Amino acid sequence: MTTSITTTHVAGSAGAAAEGAIHFRYRLAVARDDDRLDDERFERLAAWRHILKQQKLIGRDRRRYDGFAFGNLSARDPRNPLRFFVTASQTAGAARLHRKHITRVDRWNAERFDVDATGSLPPSSESITHGMLYAADAQLAWIMHVHSPAIWRAAARLELPVTAANVPYGSPAMAAAVGTLMRQHTARPLIFATLGHEDGVFACGASANAAGGALLCTLADSLTGATR
Repeated sequence: MTTSITTTHVAGSAGAAAEGAIHFRYRLAVARDDDRLDDERFERLAAWRHILKQQKLIGRDRRRYDGFAFGNLSARDPRNPLRFFVTASQTAGAARLHRKHITRVDRWNAERFDVDATGSLPPSSESITHGMLYAADAQLAWIMHVHSPAIWRAAARLELPVTAANVPYGSPAMAAAVGTLMRQHTARPLIFATLGHEDGVFACGASANAAGGALLCTLADSLTGATR
């Protein structure tokens, strides 16, 4: 069977910093049945997506970020640890997660800033950042990228690791910054904020429950005035 490839480069309509804009080049291969995320991980990802949408940590709101969808989740591919599955670009606003909303990132290159993926929809605009996180720690299996004004504003009080304010989202600089951050902060699960990406917060861990649980605990700390 021949697999067709589409080569695309998407630019943000509101400029380089536009929420949801894909800044890397990507090639998208048509998915076959055996390219899908397994049922167990799909259900786990869907469950955590539902929880995070309830907390308004991912989704779409016309009053936020110029109406673009925000937030994405990923899971390492158990059949090939160099690959991962990520929610596709601009799908966070969908009421329910469907199979077509999951794209597999097969290869990525932070220097060339391009991605090879398999699926029906373009990979998340943060795919290379996810890739850098997985590459930095072989034990990581789940990553959640959310937008939380409460955690983001409390990052200093909570002593969270951060990427610098001059590092924009979805950029080569962000990919490099998270690689450095992961080497400097070895505790897992890890929560960190991206100061150059408004309200941006990442949670990563060896399991979905570890990453998601740590994220929700951090949200509670940010809302109660707690310190660490």
